[in-house]
Amino acid sequence: MSTATKRDPKKWAAAKARAKAKMGGKHSARAMQLAVKYYKDSGGTYSGPKKSENKLSKWSKQDWQYAGKKGESRYLPKKAIASLSPSERAATNRKKREDTAKGKQFSKQPKSIANKTRRYRRA
Repeated sequence: MSTATKRDPKKWAAAKARAKAKMGGKHSARAMQLAVKYYKDSGGTYSGPKKSENKLSKWSKQDWQYAGKKGESRYLPKKAIASLSPSERAATNRKKREDTAKGKQFSKQPKSIANKTRRYRRA
């Protein structure tokens, strides 16, 4: 099944740039969610069907939050955070802080923790 296509690439580029600027200049799911809103607000339309498995829609319905202090910890679904022990939460947040300090926007979780939280991130 194909996905809906944006009909106005210029409006999409402007909406995406505006959203990324508002969200700290970085690409993220929240920034793209905001870009979609800006695109629609500017009169942007789509052609073709929307996938039933639209990840942004599913992601928006999940209760995502930080596993500690904002900017210093993982951003995960609430159920994933609840499944982690305090030591696992500390380990994944530590890895996130270390990678952020190295200038990385994205940081992989330790394998055992990624395996444990996978089902909540894909729900």
